[in-house]
Amino acid sequence: MDVPRNQDDAWGMTAEERRALLVGVGILVLVSLIRFGWESRPLPPLLPQDTSAYETLIPQVEVAVTEAARRATPLAPGERIDPNRADAIELARLPGVGPAMADRIVEAREARGWLLTMDELLEVPGIGPATLERIRPHLQITPPPADLRLPVRRLGAGDPTTERIPLNRASAAQLESLPGIGPALAMRILDDRMQNGPYATLADLTRVTGVGQALVSRLEGRVEVP
Repeated sequence: MDVPRNQDDAWGMTAEERRALLVGVGILVLVSLIRFGWESRPLPPLLPQDTSAYETLIPQVEVAVTEAARRATPLAPGERIDPNRADAIELARLPGVGPAMADRIVEAREARGWLLTMDELLEVPGIGPATLERIRPHLQITPPPADLRLPVRRLGAGDPTTERIPLNRASAAQLESLPGIGPALAMRILDDRMQNGPYATLADLTRVTGVGQALVSRLEGRVEVP
């Protein structure tokens, strides 16, 4: 005798429920096969098979870690750093001086031959009066070796051998060589000097737009004003 279409079977399931169960089981089997195939796929090694490169890579990593740790080491009480002899790693330990600025200090030192005064650091890009005053207590300037030949022309406040730039006769290029003066400001100084006459004192520079007392202080000892 035929079973009615929607009559329950021996498990208490209708025909529609059996079909839904079979479809669900089929989907689960398919998903399991896909997952198994994905997890069993060959993976490329995280590091190259050729281990000969490790012989140079490992020491390089060790050096980089050591240098980073040294840069992060704070200065000990009373410790001073000589900007003429310290490398960039030691200079980066100064407060407010990072790796990039430390590299610029080394470049300035090499270009000048020797830093005779702390104020010469003001000519390093990124070092202003505030930064210099912050690191000044941690600096120690040593005199250059007797056999060191320095450039003839040097600009440094407090150095009696400094060749100072005559403010009332200086060219645009000479003015641009001074700290804090770029091409635009040099031209404004020349225009002001031509229109309003020579400067009687260094403080007269403040009549030029863009020149404040901070810049005037930086120029002391670097320019000559009759």
